[in-house]
Amino acid sequence: MNQAITVGVVDSEALVRGGVRRVLEQAPDVRVVAEAASGPGAVELVRKHHPRVLLMDIRMPGMDGLAATEQVRTLSPGTAVVLLTSMADDGHIRRALRAGATGFLLKDGSPRELVTAVRAVAAGEAMLSPAITRRVLDRIIDIDPEPVERARTLVGHLTGREREVLGLLAQGMGNLQIARKLYLSEGAVKAHVSRLLTKLSCDNRVQAAILAHNARLVSA
Repeated sequence: MNQAITVGVVDSEALVRGGVRRVLEQAPDVRVVAEAASGPGAVELVRKHHPRVLLMDIRMPGMDGLAATEQVRTLSPGTAVVLLTSMADDGHIRRALRAGATGFLLKDGSPRELVTAVRAVAAGEAMLSPAITRRVLDRIIDIDPEPVERARTLVGHLTGREREVLGLLAQGMGNLQIARKLYLSEGAVKAHVSRLLTKLSCDNRVQAAILAHNARLVSA
């Protein structure tokens, strides 16, 4: 249990929190350390428990999940925030990414997807399922495109291998999938991802994936 991934669950609806907890408690390597029902409650939860992962609803009365994400990321940079939503709203997505959210999960996703996402972000991958990644990227790129030339300039500073890794990352692949695709070790992929995030001035993989799409490294 010492190696368990600690998780906080935040949602204004008790039934939703209970459902998420029950799903996560089926995973032997995941431990829900606390729940909260509001944005301020999320901040206090993180202040007390510093979970590795925080699963949080976007829409809550008062301080919503977006405002709470900004405070949580400042308070505990090591906590990966994954936002739960019933629908991907364009404005919310842009704001959440700027605030440093790690990713998004749709509430109608499968239990397996939820556990997989927790494990991925805990490992530093900030991964969404390919289907959700594509949906999020398509919405953002259509309505708020970063200038193509700027994105291409940033990508131009990457090595050829880093561009390959970025392209696969932008397709929703995790480190292990990328490693198998490029015949590299998983450790080598992690090193490449770390370096490319630094070069691109991105906080997480989702932001890097958006930049890759804007640079036309991946077809829309």
